[in-house]
Amino acid sequence: MINRFQDNAANERTFLSWIRTAITIAGFGIIIEKLQGSTDAKVGYAMVASSALLVVFSLARFLAIRKQLLSDQPDDGYFALTETTFALMLAALMAVILVFLSRAII
Repeated sequence: MINRFQDNAANERTFLSWIRTAITIAGFGIIIEKLQGSTDAKVGYAMVASSALLVVFSLARFLAIRKQLLSDQPDDGYFALTETTFALMLAALMAVILVFLSRAII
């Protein structure tokens, strides 16, 4: 039996949800790049690059929490900055999508 199975499973589910989010962001970036053509291609490329960065941060967070769970170390609040960065990155990307959609409608 895996020690602290529920905690480890929750960590894996969280990691996979961040991966799904990164894939979605990359998909929006590709769509924006294809719809806008070469005029706003930087926005699409930035979204794809941001999604790659999100995957790297997610992996680092997953591995660090896994290490904490396996060694029974207490949570030291280290991930508050990482999770704040995730939230800000998603807010910025959603703002970009909102601007893109508002320009596409007009």
